Amino acid sequence: MTDAAEDALADMLAKRLAGLDPGEAWPALVAAGVPGLCVPEELGGLGLPVAAAAPVLAALGEHGLAAPFLESCVIAPALLLNRRTGAGDALLRGIAAGGIVAVAGLERALRGAVSATPAGGCWRLDGEAKLVPDGASASAILVAARTEGGGSALLIADRSQPGITARAYPTIDDREAADLLFLGAEATPVLADATEALQDAEDIALACLATEAAGLMRGLVEQTLAHCRAREQFGQPIGRFQVVRHRLVDMRIEARRTGAIAQRAIEALDGHWRERGRLASAAKATAAEAGRFVGQAAVQLHGAMGMTRELDAGRFFRRLTVIEGQMGSAAEHRQRYLKLAA
Repeated sequence: MTDAAEDALADMLAKRLAGLDPGEAWPALVAAGVPGLCVPEELGGLGLPVAAAAPVLAALGEHGLAAPFLESCVIAPALLLNRRTGAGDALLRGIAAGGIVAVAGLERALRGAVSATPAGGCWRLDGEAKLVPDGASASAILVAARTEGGGSALLIADRSQPGITARAYPTIDDREAADLLFLGAEATPVLADATEALQDAEDIALACLATEAAGLMRGLVEQTLAHCRAREQFGQPIGRFQVVRHRLVDMRIEARRTGAIAQRAIEALDGHWRERGRLASAAKATAAEAGRFVGQAAVQLHGAMGMTRELDAGRFFRRLTVIEGQMGSAAEHRQRYLKLAA
């Protein structure tokens, strides 16, 4: 995607997403035609690389709108395109049309509790997958499951079948997750050995989360700046106080720093696996640490009301908090960075 196309997409999304509540974000994205960005053209999509999703993630961040875009429209296509199958292509067509696909087992810490066993012409899934975003509302689930040989297979399971039970609950960032219990549930295999594909998908997710986090930070900086210009103490706006000005500058620096490393991580996704992994981990560690600083500073400058649901700042802070804990901690990714850089 050219710079001009990226700018046009960003401008279009800024207009469509402005003023929306979190629950309205996904219908707006579907109406804008972006779910099929990474789906092949012959299946109803645009056939663009993962980098084309960056403006969408940035826009969602800047407006503080958590949506199933990353899992359904970026991670699921990336996994399914490793090996084209009839079932996978049907799922990709559904994604391009706005269908939601859940991904279970993408995070290493949550993987391995579901086993996959060949059974005649299909496979059977048994076990429990925890904290699956949109696990209860998705029409289909991509499952990373443990095989008898100790590896990981990738399978497609129909969410509506009786062998799957979902316990849904809200998350603090205004999304929905579910714990999924599989009891002999039928599944269609996509990859018998999905180890490499899952690692690729992890790095994609890390780069994308950092991109969204940078957008969240930019949005928080602008909100906090506006608040500091409006709120008065001692007869003048608090934004005139030197200590507040310094804090706002520090917040903006952290947002830009995260945006810069996130962009490098996105650009490296098509490169060598070592460089891709190194930059993905660097982006995630930066996003986690910078996001905590910017989020806490924004809440402090807003005062006690910064964490209330009446202000957007609290929603942005909660989403940054979720991203901080996703896909490994900052400490874990610093260790991975050092290992890959050695």
